[in-house]
Amino acid sequence: MDYEIFKLYKEKLNLKAVDVQTTSPLILAYIGDCLYDLAVREYVVSNFPGVVNAVNQKKTTFVCAHAQSEIMGFLIGQGVLTDEEMSVYRRGRNQKSATHSKNSSIQEYRRATGFEALIGYLYLTEQYERMIDLEARGITHLQALEDRYGEIRHEPAAEAEKE
Repeated sequence: MDYEIFKLYKEKLNLKAVDVQTTSPLILAYIGDCLYDLAVREYVVSNFPGVVNAVNQKKTTFVCAHAQSEIMGFLIGQGVLTDEEMSVYRRGRNQKSATHSKNSSIQEYRRATGFEALIGYLYLTEQYERMIDLEARGITHLQALEDRYGEIRHEPAAEAEKE
């Protein structure tokens, strides 16, 4: 795959490498949140065209803490994450945050933060194909849940979180 756009972006903005080992997991999540949000926005716009309000409502169902937590449960249950990725996820999940979403439990919010930290980590370490693969798996899973149940809801049998 050609990742020229990422290289151009970093070059034109004069972006420096970030030491992901010493960077706060919340900073990784800050970057990952943006990248996942962009992926979902493009997915929604291309698959569910309509007025911006309806498109935004659809997007919100895929980027909320509940949905991101569901993605992590799915990815972990599928056993697709490497030990390194699980470590990054745990760092993000275990990082104490001053706030949490009013529409999700603290557990969901922390798992969502771990997911965002993982996406941010993959981007900052230039593992673009892996980042996009995990985003695509997650979005596909959420869409399948919505198609099956009319909403994104937890499937207990799909989760086997080994933490």
